[in-house]
Amino acid sequence: MSAAQSLEKAEAAHKLAADRLAAVRGHCGQSGYSVTVNGVTVAVSECDRRTYQGTLIRGREMIHLGALKALGAELDAAEKRVLEWRAYLASVVIK
Repeated sequence: MSAAQSLEKAEAAHKLAADRLAAVRGHCGQSGYSVTVNGVTVAVSECDRRTYQGTLIRGREMIHLGALKALGAELDAAEKRVLEWRAYLASVVIK
């Protein structure tokens, strides 16, 4: 795989990570979201019938914060890979 293809792949992973974080921040809109650990699924957010907005289920705040933190770390790692590939490509072009 060429360096340019690796950069494209890293940029796609970065976009996916940003989209996933944005979805959880927004409680996945009206659909809400769940977290699955070892096959056990826990609903974290659901649609509020009065406002049609995603809202946290009482007692699940820490799960939501953990999801935000994990997805934020995923985004940071993806951004780092993009920057590394861009720097590598820049160094190859300069030579």
